[in-house]
Amino acid sequence: MNTARNDRFTALVVALVMTVSLNGAMLWKFDTVANEATVAQRDLGATAVTLNTVGVTFARTA
Repeated sequence: MNTARNDRFTALVVALVMTVSLNGAMLWKFDTVANEATVAQRDLGATAVTLNTVGVTFARTA
């Protein structure tokens, strides 16, 4: 094999391994945080949220 081809292939493999490990670590941490938040909020009661309505009026000029 050509040396330049080996270098490119090695760089590609390193980039793929770094990408997979970083994304895997982020997903793992997200899953852990989501589970902890679910457990922490289990003891809280339900919260009702109401949104205010906004009325918009347009002045029509001729």
